[in-house]
Amino acid sequence: MSAAPRDPGLQPERTLLAWSRTALVLAADALLVLRTGYLRRSPGLAALGGVLALAAAGLYAHGVRRRGAVEHDPRVSAGRWWMRGLTAAVVLAAGGAAWSVLVNTGR
Repeated sequence: MSAAPRDPGLQPERTLLAWSRTALVLAADALLVLRTGYLRRSPGLAALGGVLALAAAGLYAHGVRRRGAVEHDPRVSAGRWWMRGLTAAVVLAAGGAAWSVLVNTGR
């Protein structure tokens, strides 16, 4: 007895769009953290902004690569390490944004 073919529907496309949106938000956050680090002359914030910018670029590149893989085979999963890295980048972005807000309110 064989299983019926799986229809992925629009789920793979929505997932790929989510990767792109996450990379865009991470890049915007990186620019804000970089700006705050530059204006406040805070090397820690500037370094964090640079790390976030690299993470955004890496996430975008991974999304482009995933798009090609998913178009070839919609059942391909993202992988555990990429998901852990994405989670770490988002947590780092949230911390950087909070740090930027705290630095800006202490005028």
